[in-house]
Amino acid sequence: MEEAEHTGVTCENACQDAVLAVEGDEPLLRQALLNLAQNAVQAMPKGGKLRIACGLSRDGRVEVRVSDTGDGIAPENLARIFDLYFTTKKRGSGIGLSLVFRTVQLHNGDIDVESTVGTGTTFVIKLPRAR
Repeated sequence: MEEAEHTGVTCENACQDAVLAVEGDEPLLRQALLNLAQNAVQAMPKGGKLRIACGLSRDGRVEVRVSDTGDGIAPENLARIFDLYFTTKKRGSGIGLSLVFRTVQLHNGDIDVESTVGTGTTFVIKLPRAR
């Protein structure tokens, strides 16, 4: 990811060994993950670490975790981050995370977020396994 290189963000793909398949629209799912990765990089303007990890959740679904060591999300904003047009960025449209949320819904999945201001954010997506 070019933007990551320019800001000193290191990227770790912890999914290489995972052989986990989900049924769905690959371009939509790819765009959703790209949106999360871009948001993570933007949350680390002075560098940091972006990590994408995959595995099976306790309930047998495929779990994808997108984590960063960025600014974190203020608690008062957490409830609204998936709302269409909600943004805290000067140049943001407020569309990216709402599209991620809708894409996960369309694939019968769930998305959650864990964030601590000053420490970072992790988005957790759970999708049904392919049969």
